[in-house]
Amino acid sequence: MIPSIDEIKEFLKKLGFDEKSINELVEQIEYFETEALERDDIVRDYLKDECIETIVNDIVREILKLNRENIKILDVAAGSGFFTERVRRKLEESRVKTDVYALDITPSMLKRLNEKGIAPIWGVAEKIKESIEIANEHYGINAPKEFNIVLSTLAFHHFLNPDRVLESIKSVLKEDGKVIIVDVLKHEHEELKETLKDTHLGFSLEEIKKIGSKVFKNVRAEYMDVYCEVGDIIVGLYKGVFA
Repeated sequence: MIPSIDEIKEFLKKLGFDEKSINELVEQIEYFETEALERDDIVRDYLKDECIETIVNDIVREILKLNRENIKILDVAAGSGFFTERVRRKLEESRVKTDVYALDITPSMLKRLNEKGIAPIWGVAEKIKESIEIANEHYGINAPKEFNIVLSTLAFHHFLNPDRVLESIKSVLKEDGKVIIVDVLKHEHEELKETLKDTHLGFSLEEIKKIGSKVFKNVRAEYMDVYCEVGDIIVGLYKGVFA
């Protein structure tokens, strides 16, 4: 089922979001609705092939450190599944049996995920556990309640409440699981809040370590040798790993 905007508003009310937060989320959703069909090409323009390959390989290396033959992955705010499908393909090439689910709130992104053979879950990052329960009960998704890996790529700076998102992620993470976040480093380009509907201007390594340490015992954050290019603006990326 691909929900309408009105259905999404009702869904967000049921999850306990106030009117202000709902309006902010709907504004983001409407923006990403316009990007859905071209999202893969937009990501390629932002990152270029060499950066994309570096990100995917780095994520896969982190996942392989778990040394498991079977992996359940949840990609949070997965968008069109651009990175989701590439990570899955690389893991399968390494002979790791991979069950992949992707959570997103934008209707057209859910459709793209489904077309790529990735199980879509209609939901929000701040309420992952509740979103999965609703998806399983009403839409026959049959998604797991816990995952070995929770992944989020180029989405963390869009979240209204990053602390709450990490708490939400922990609620669906297996005890020996791992969280991998790839996102933009802190910058000063305020115009991106309007043009790209960014909520935060990225995060410094110190900030992401501080946020992560509130929720997880083991926190690692490091610079990545990659960058996003938006017009004339170049922004670096970091990787955060939490367990």
